[in-house]
Amino acid sequence: MSGTLPIVMSHSIQGRLDKLKQAIEIGRQGLEGLETALLEFEEALSGKASVRPKSHKGLDLLSIPEVCQELGMSKNWVYQRIRSGEIPSVTLGHNIKVSREALEGYLESQATIPSRTNRSLESEDHPHSS
Repeated sequence: MSGTLPIVMSHSIQGRLDKLKQAIEIGRQGLEGLETALLEFEEALSGKASVRPKSHKGLDLLSIPEVCQELGMSKNWVYQRIRSGEIPSVTLGHNIKVSREALEGYLESQATIPSRTNRSLESEDHPHSS
């Protein structure tokens, strides 16, 4: 019987570990939502308080809402790409900014060009689709 005790305990521990992982993930998602809400609030406060003049040197920094508008994507989507480093950004004080040049570079890196390979693969999937 003593040989089965560690197996029973490990199953019990594994179940508790799985519950803990699930709770941590739920907490992480909640914190991410809170972070997004706080950043949106900060952007709203700072956006109303100042008007950003264009730099004469061509440095065009975009706020997160401006990046979202340019891309037509949600703030969560943009923040995820910034956190992962896919979209380069700078932090000035408490504000995250993306240069227009960096955003354009990101878009260029994401561009896809249809290839003959894709079309030939599709025709292989449906060789007699008439």
